[in-house]
Amino acid sequence: MSALIEQYRELLEDYYETYSEQLLDQIPVISTQTYVLTVLAICIPPIIALIFYEREQARLRAEEPKGCRKLGLKIESNLLNEFDRKFSEGRPPSTEETSAEWWRLKSLWIYPVKSCRGVELNRGSVIATGMEYDRQFTFAQLKSPFPVNAATPEKEKAAHKWEFITQRQFPLLAKLRTEMWVPDQSVDTYTPHAEDVESGGVIILSFPYQEAGWRGIMAKWGASIKGTYPEKQFRIPFDPSPVQIEKAGYSYEKMTIWKETVTALNLEIEIPDELRYYLGISNKLGLFRIDNSKLREVHRNAPKKEELGYQPVTGFQDAYPLHLINLASVRDVERQMPKVKGAPRLSAARFRANLIITGPDAYHEDTWRRIKIGYYEYDVSCRTARCKMPNVDQVTGERHPSEPDQTLRSFRAVDAGTGPNVGCLGMQMVPIAKESSLRVGDEITVLEVGDHEYIKQ
Repeated sequence: MSALIEQYRELLEDYYETYSEQLLDQIPVISTQTYVLTVLAICIPPIIALIFYEREQARLRAEEPKGCRKLGLKIESNLLNEFDRKFSEGRPPSTEETSAEWWRLKSLWIYPVKSCRGVELNRGSVIATGMEYDRQFTFAQLKSPFPVNAATPEKEKAAHKWEFITQRQFPLLAKLRTEMWVPDQSVDTYTPHAEDVESGGVIILSFPYQEAGWRGIMAKWGASIKGTYPEKQFRIPFDPSPVQIEKAGYSYEKMTIWKETVTALNLEIEIPDELRYYLGISNKLGLFRIDNSKLREVHRNAPKKEELGYQPVTGFQDAYPLHLINLASVRDVERQMPKVKGAPRLSAARFRANLIITGPDAYHEDTWRRIKIGYYEYDVSCRTARCKMPNVDQVTGERHPSEPDQTLRSFRAVDAGTGPNVGCLGMQMVPIAKESSLRVGDEITVLEVGDHEYIKQ
């Protein structure tokens, strides 16, 4: 056998010597000038594209809100290791003997604009409505059962109404990147009468967008070199003063969120037309800010005013001020999902909770009624009845046709109050104190347990 292999090896070497010389003879000699021009033709366009991209980024940095700092982490995320096997298993609650096993707050989030990308924090303040800066804005579309014109009777025109929208209808909302800028006296550009300071801060929203023509192509090339994509951005004042409202031409209008109709501030004039096209919305698009003098009252499973000493309220949260989810529960749902092509890895971020915790066994939180996180106590009011929104990938905006919704319905329809075939995951909470604070790493202590039965709106 070895002799046969040696014979073939020698034959191949002969062929290589013969045909490699013939091939080299057929390749024309490239002049130095041609070589240099070829290299320049390959290298110059990406360099120009990168210059355009960096100039645009420099312009955006120069336009950063004056007197404000951007909220967020200095690292990428506290959820980078969320798929680590250790988070699939529960651990004993804290005792003097097992202090290393304390249950902890792993990740903390705010979502300044409902259904848009969130901002992860290391620490944050809790107010009566939940996390400070959380879900103070929502997009809405103007809907009507029929078209209208100038001659349409007022009664029929009144049938037009603003209805809030979420990723349930428009999954690409997940790709609207949110920056929350808040006033900070330590910033060099701070002055108490700066416009961005007087408005309580600024939200900058960015979405994927490529300008037409050669500028758009250059922007795309430059962004791709940086591993990203071109964006269009716009800004809105976080809490504009009456003077700023009048100057900008904003208006208070009625809008509907679930079964409630509230009066909120419409900042639609700040929305670029390109956003409506990007999201695929044919109706008129508005952007509403909650009126802090007319917050939405929370009843149902929430503690009563007499118990708390204040009336529980929310901004544009679905129902309750705070949302908590246990990472071990998320990992168990993923474990039970069918291993089908295209089924997503189940990131806890899909459930858009404010608080992501580690330590307890999967679903241990189902029976919590009152807990302490850090130094402050919270009422655990009810389970979270899940819709299909977690099917949306929070990075790509792509919606899976069935998961994790189908799996949740198959074994997490555990609350008689939600009705049949409604999966539950996570817990809704109300802060006991009107003002408190949270930070990543805070210890979680269960103070009271009991049964839950969800009350529908």
